[in-house]
Amino acid sequence: MPRRSRRVLLLCLLGGVAAGVAAGATVVFGGSSTPSGTLGAQAARDVPTWVEDEHLPRTAVAGATVFAVAGCTACHTYDGSGRSALNAPDLTSIGSHRLGIGFEIRFLRCPTCVNPGSPMPHFERLGAARLRQLAVFLEASKGAR
Repeated sequence: MPRRSRRVLLLCLLGGVAAGVAAGATVVFGGSSTPSGTLGAQAARDVPTWVEDEHLPRTAVAGATVFAVAGCTACHTYDGSGRSALNAPDLTSIGSHRLGIGFEIRFLRCPTCVNPGSPMPHFERLGAARLRQLAVFLEASKGAR
């Protein structure tokens, strides 16, 4: 398997684990299920900074938390957090593109359905409510800094 394909597969697997965490599952590391052992713990600690720096409305906070724990920061950056992988864009100002909540939900549910060849994993496992929260957060992210 080519190196890029292995990397995409690994990121998809990590995305699936992260989606489980966002859906309420606990990831156990070394016999511990404490918050410090959950995937996305560091990004979750960054959420209050994102809210303050980017002047996010209260309605976007739940989605920011989903973004933090669902593994989005494994490939995307946001307000200085996360890392850039697979040419994934910084999403701090994605809302300035005014793509719309409906588009965001469709893309998050099935990225390759909207953008064939996208290496982004599908996040339909988050469920309708969390996908909507995430879409609200992304649309509110206008790069206010």
